[in-house]
Amino acid sequence: MERDSHNAPDENTTRSADGWAALATFLASLTNKDRARVSSYAALVLPDDEESIVAVLSAYAAENPTVTPSALLATTGAGVGAEGGLDLARTLGRAALNLAEETEDRQLAHVSLAQTHFRNRRDEADLAGFIEHCRAAVRDGHAGTFCYERLAVLYEYRGEREEAMEITRRAVEVLEAAGDPRSADRFRKRLDRLLRK
Repeated sequence: MERDSHNAPDENTTRSADGWAALATFLASLTNKDRARVSSYAALVLPDDEESIVAVLSAYAAENPTVTPSALLATTGAGVGAEGGLDLARTLGRAALNLAEETEDRQLAHVSLAQTHFRNRRDEADLAGFIEHCRAAVRDGHAGTFCYERLAVLYEYRGEREEAMEITRRAVEVLEAAGDPRSADRFRKRLDRLLRK
């Protein structure tokens, strides 16, 4: 018997729906103050109860089909962190990482967490968190420059020349493959300078 493909959700739709439901549960668990901050940064009016949050997220997902629950949390967390709400930003970043189903979502969640930890990098634990999440984003093939740039500078500052060259080489490869020759060239120049030291 043939299935009607118009009525049956595919695996991605099911996973995505599960992700939005999990996001609603997470958002309902936040304090009213934190939920209000998420509402503000995500440009969503999030009510207090989970059922109403599901309705808001369902409407959002229908209007923004390319946005995943993880990406929404990661970008919201980055905004909260940029304004100094580091504890909430870490909470949102960790939740984004837990909700990440695809490589791109994991990359974005790791970069969001790296940026948050970077803001308080003088603290040893935050510096370690920054390094951990940058390395994870790089390992996942993230094609943005933030982690490559900051890791290269950190390694060079610490006198870890080999690590600085390795991360710089990786940046050149990834950025060229991503079609960003301008950024790749910047890293190539950094690598040339490191090789001359």
